[in-house]
Amino acid sequence: MPTPYGVAAFRQEVIPLPPLDPDPGSVAYVDTETTGLAGGAGTYVFAAAVARPIDCGLRVAQLFLPEPGMESAFLHALREEIGPAAGLATFNGGSFDLPVLRTRWVMARMPGEFSHAAHVDLLTLVRALYRHRLEMCNLRFVEQRVLGYERDDPLPSALVPDAYFDYLRMGSGDFLEAALEHNRLDVISLVHLHSRLLRRLQGADVDMDADDWLALGRHRWRRGSRADGWRALRNATAFATGEAAATAGLLITRRLVRRGSIAAADRLLDWLEASARDDLRVSVARARLLEWRRRDPEKALTVVEEAQRRMPDDAGELEHRRARLRRKVELRGADGFRRRRDRRHRDVGQVQLEAPWSP
Repeated sequence: MPTPYGVAAFRQEVIPLPPLDPDPGSVAYVDTETTGLAGGAGTYVFAAAVARPIDCGLRVAQLFLPEPGMESAFLHALREEIGPAAGLATFNGGSFDLPVLRTRWVMARMPGEFSHAAHVDLLTLVRALYRHRLEMCNLRFVEQRVLGYERDDPLPSALVPDAYFDYLRMGSGDFLEAALEHNRLDVISLVHLHSRLLRRLQGADVDMDADDWLALGRHRWRRGSRADGWRALRNATAFATGEAAATAGLLITRRLVRRGSIAAADRLLDWLEASARDDLRVSVARARLLEWRRRDPEKALTVVEEAQRRMPDDAGELEHRRARLRRKVELRGADGFRRRRDRRHRDVGQVQLEAPWSP
């Protein structure tokens, strides 16, 4: 591939791609292979794959760095490949691939900056939406657990830099071709993973449980999509049982209280307490609401004592709260008696002052 800096080693292919639902749109998917994971000025990018869905399938372009002296042509060709896309997607690219590319751009004394379209890091989405289901979040494990695909990888990731070093030292291309195939398979996986993540973000997965809805609600809320986050948390709460449903209900309650909907928050906590009877957090939250927001320590004390009877193993954690509420109720009773007594005295004195004087 000719560039103003010389010829870049380049190859491309178009492979069949089934219709993506939902369609990610005009996105360039990028995966790079480097000489190490340390980053910094000594780490080179020696291979990059760019995948873009087109009308007739998936166009996969691969760039290769035959020798470090051809880096300028390699970087220029890579930026030209991702330039037409409206978006850029990577897997851990925000923390590794893009910073390394920016560093190499500067080290190669290229003009301007390594510019690109708006970027989405699929690893961030995987962690937000699937962390509760995954022991690890590397791409191979995500392929197996999220996409249901087990790759027949010709070369493990840890050996990819060694394949390039062998090529530079001895000109051997056997392991190098396996490394490039590894790079190609990585970028193809990103296309399918992005579509799957978009479906999860829309709440369109039919097998979502309370944990899934809770993860989605938290992510949507943090990203500013309040309506979508609220809907996802409601769906999680609707499962009624389990820790995730209770957690979602408590998050909704907190937001209701901030909005001043105290009665609605109390009704939700009452329903949660009847559903998640073994979740101490729900009883504590309701006791707090009754004590501080509804100014009803008597009812709060009842909630705490019922929770102690219902969860004897956790009764000790509630004992301090129960004792404090009991003192508060007793003081309130004493204060009420004192106020009633003082009121009666004032009424009697007023009657005496207003009584007609008789000689």
